[in-house]
Amino acid sequence: MRKMFLLFIIFPIIMCDKQKTTEMEIKEESLFSFILRSYEGSRLIWKLIAGDARISDTTIIHQLELEFYDESSNLTSRLKADSGYVIHELNDLKVMGNVVVKSSDSITLWTDELNWSEERQKIFTDKKVKYSKGDAVYFGRGLESDASLKKIIIKEKFSGKGEFK
Repeated sequence: MRKMFLLFIIFPIIMCDKQKTTEMEIKEESLFSFILRSYEGSRLIWKLIAGDARISDTTIIHQLELEFYDESSNLTSRLKADSGYVIHELNDLKVMGNVVVKSSDSITLWTDELNWSEERQKIFTDKKVKYSKGDAVYFGRGLESDASLKKIIIKEKFSGKGEFK
């Protein structure tokens, strides 16, 4: 379902017995329950599923789920967050609030904020992170990883217990 809201405001201005009219057009588009996909050629890179969005200069999204795919179009991880936005010029994403990423290899990552760089094909943050696989649990601040969570780098304050297999 797609809804578009257009707001037209007309201000009459009267000067020197002449009537001038200025028209201001403000456009805002709202979408509800939609899917946005990013491709490189015919290869699906990610798919964004969202509850709603407000589109103007920036697309602001709420209740989102983001799926990442590998070179063979296999789902590698699924991210959920409260909100985020798309940086159109770069096709980059920033998500915030209760961010959870679950990989197809059963690795789970938690943080408050996460970025996706389309050019680098990486997720990253400078916020506190927690990630786990099985009984192994690790904490730190700052993270960079591929979307599948197979190549995780914790930037600082790394601690935890257990062994990843």
